[in-house]
Amino acid sequence: MNIMAKPEFAIRERVLTTLDSVCASEALRKSKRMRELLRYLVQESIERPGEPVTAEAIAASVFNRTNGFDAIDDPIVRTTVSRLRAALATYYEQEACEDEIEIRIPRGGYMPEFLPRMAKLPKRDRWEWLRANLWILNVASAVVALAALAIALSLGTDACRP
Repeated sequence: MNIMAKPEFAIRERVLTTLDSVCASEALRKSKRMRELLRYLVQESIERPGEPVTAEAIAASVFNRTNGFDAIDDPIVRTTVSRLRAALATYYEQEACEDEIEIRIPRGGYMPEFLPRMAKLPKRDRWEWLRANLWILNVASAVVALAALAIALSLGTDACRP
């Protein structure tokens, strides 16, 4: 459910806080164009909820393409929005920890959705987990070695003779 269906002040503030977090993220840090596009789309959806944004409006406002822009001949809006969707997915998979709201741009349109989400830790790779929990492996190895030693000692020295 898109929470902007009820655009209360508190929700708007949370959306704008999330927007700032996303724009400051590693996923969007290197692309000024994608940050500007995301800011434009979010602002449009807040100021004009329910009204669709056209590729022509995006091209004029974000990419300064006003004279005779044709979305069929010039794919800049489509390709940049596609890259933005991928960057948002990366952000929410790897970086978003405290965000209460997820900004998502569904395929087939340009208007973002704002979805509530549970805060979760970013996904860590298994090597990172292994380095963080190396002591568990050390203890487990020591227990196995001590068990093998105890078994060998309980069998006595006769078990070792031919």
